[in-house]
Amino acid sequence: MFHYWFAVLGTLIGRFFRSPLAIDETLTRRYRVRLADCDGLRVMAAFRYPAYMDLIRWELIARSALFKAIVRRGLAPTLGAQKLIYRHPIKCWSRFELTLSVLGWDDKWVYHQHLFSQQGEVRALGITRCLVWRRDVPHVLQEVIQEAGGTEPMRPPPAWVQAMFADDKERLEACAAALADDGEAPRSPGH
Repeated sequence: MFHYWFAVLGTLIGRFFRSPLAIDETLTRRYRVRLADCDGLRVMAAFRYPAYMDLIRWELIARSALFKAIVRRGLAPTLGAQKLIYRHPIKCWSRFELTLSVLGWDDKWVYHQHLFSQQGEVRALGITRCLVWRRDVPHVLQEVIQEAGGTEPMRPPPAWVQAMFADDKERLEACAAALADDGEAPRSPGH
């Protein structure tokens, strides 16, 4: 966790020394898999992918006008959901590229694609949806987007992305109801 916060701090300081980004600009970073990133099989552990995804999203926020718009309003960017698809492992000490693309936004969520690649081959794909909060209440994203230089109040993500997150709320509500009824979360969608 120390490495993560050190990297976030470095990103926030580094924003003063790097060129600014548009809020919907594609960003690519190269990383090296370190020993602490790996599991016992010497490949990058599943828990590290979301951490790298977090770091590149932080960089996009820090280097774009989103940072000032969010800080000025006293907001907190928050991850709402993420889906990861692993294709091939990334081995220890090897280099990989992570490319962040903004897929779109609506009145509440910003949708991102995180593509992990090595030598032109896809290793993993992560899709996230994020929002901004103030005191546990989602904030109107359109105002933040406009203040940060966005020209479109909404840019709907592709249909396949919307479908990916379509039943998240209902699934969470079903789990909450099951916990309240019998103290156990349902084990499958049919329960």
